[in-house]
Amino acid sequence: MLTELHISSFKCFEKLNLRLRPLTLLSGINGGGKSSVIQALVLLSQTLAEREWGRTLLLEGPDLALGSAADVLNQRSARRQLALGASTDAEYIVWTFKAEDRRALSLELEGLTVDNQVVELGDTVRWLLPAHHADASSVIKTLRRLSWITAERTGPRELLPLRDAHGHAQVGARGELAAGLLYWRESDDVPAGLCVPDVPPTLFHQVQARMQEFFPGCGLRVSPIEGASAVSLRLRSDARSDFQRPQNVGFGLTQLFPILVAILAAQKGDVVLVENPEVHLHPQAQQNIGSLLARVSASGVQVIVETHSDHVLNGIRLAAKSKIIAADDVAIHFFSPTQADGVFTPKSPKVDADGRLDAWPEGFFDQFDLALSRLI
Repeated sequence: MLTELHISSFKCFEKLNLRLRPLTLLSGINGGGKSSVIQALVLLSQTLAEREWGRTLLLEGPDLALGSAADVLNQRSARRQLALGASTDAEYIVWTFKAEDRRALSLELEGLTVDNQVVELGDTVRWLLPAHHADASSVIKTLRRLSWITAERTGPRELLPLRDAHGHAQVGARGELAAGLLYWRESDDVPAGLCVPDVPPTLFHQVQARMQEFFPGCGLRVSPIEGASAVSLRLRSDARSDFQRPQNVGFGLTQLFPILVAILAAQKGDVVLVENPEVHLHPQAQQNIGSLLARVSASGVQVIVETHSDHVLNGIRLAAKSKIIAADDVAIHFFSPTQADGVFTPKSPKVDADGRLDAWPEGFFDQFDLALSRLI
């Protein structure tokens, strides 16, 4: 599990050390830095996947494309370098990258510290570490098991990609590989603690059962297309109706589907990043997805969720009160600018065993109360 994220001179952050827990919720105003936190993690994970033997931080990758060095370097600091790092209980790594040219689409690896000690990179670098150290690194192992589902998820599609089974290790940043993953791994067992009772414990049946909790009567069918590297996903919103093309059912079904596949297919030790799980869901469903994400975290999968929904937050708080997840296993960070200089810094209210928060910062999911005070 990742326990901390370190950022220096990256986008809106001059410096940030962010505590991470089995379930971490990121909230805040638009443009406050929530997405930058997620992007820092995805940049590292993407680079490890795409540049195993390289010495550069990949800014323009297949899933996350942030542009040039000038787009990611913090403008306040006016530096030509940035630092990204992460820690586990066993290790703390910080990488420093430099930009010789602000137009560059990658940054050169300049320095490395492990457990606050400078480490010489040597001639051979693997996964941004000296090759002899890479295989034993708990930080590298965890970052390589990270998956990301962006808020810009694939909408209803007639056909979805089908790769070989190894190509469906994750659902894809936009959820485009979720149907293919379900096709290949439909018979995989889901951990007992995540299973809907009285339903077979296999991935297909559990995904369908969870979909039915959000959309009663929902059914799924995933079929390969003969002669094409594609599958079709058919859905129905009522057990008495025929399976239909995704375009002809509620938009919320296709937005929730890849999230459910990702979290139920995840293995203990994986890290799942989810942006805006509440998209196209009504309030009760938003609350329920918060509680489900808490349950997934309690099963050993680390979840980092970015949300604008107080219902998702309340679902997590209710999960803590119901002992689905330990309160100490939840971190909540609210990003807003400080009044003094406009720098975005997180405020981190703590949740207790009854689901109560020890602080309620100004602007933190308080718009309903503000509007109500003007109406009465």
